[in-house]
Amino acid sequence: MIVDLPALVGKYRTKGILLDSNLLVFFFVGSVAPELVENFKRTRNQGFTGEEFSLLQHIIKAVSRVATTPHILTETSNFVCQLQGKARQTALQVIAQAVQNFKERRAESKKLVQSNAFFSFGLTDCAILDLPPKKYLVLSVDAALVRNLQKRGIDAINFNHLRQQGWQQG
Repeated sequence: MIVDLPALVGKYRTKGILLDSNLLVFFFVGSVAPELVENFKRTRNQGFTGEEFSLLQHIIKAVSRVATTPHILTETSNFVCQLQGKARQTALQVIAQAVQNFKERRAESKKLVQSNAFFSFGLTDCAILDLPPKKYLVLSVDAALVRNLQKRGIDAINFNHLRQQGWQQG
């Protein structure tokens, strides 16, 4: 699938972007040290590279805000805490600073678990699926989640498609 990244980012420049947990971990680990991306289990297993970190960073800088949910932040924090030593402390400092500027969208878990999607996607992704259409651009590495979001009228990009396209920042 060919993605018109500049058009979608432009459409959501003032509204914002929401990253799934995998991409948020990738962003925070890369923010500590891009070379850490290929050595940290959580980002290495996704096949992320330092060059792709530059792409993600470019996308995030192009929008006015990053949106998130408590569920995404909890997963992200838990994964980042698997880093060791100074890298762990630095990543947690980066998270603490970044969260100050995030728009946090809260959906009650008791509502989310009543959704049929809960049994397919789990709590964190149900919070993403609960987004209102046209509110945020969602960036994820989960193909099933992206397809489901798109069916609900939510603009979503599978980051893996950007990687496959060899998209270069301009």
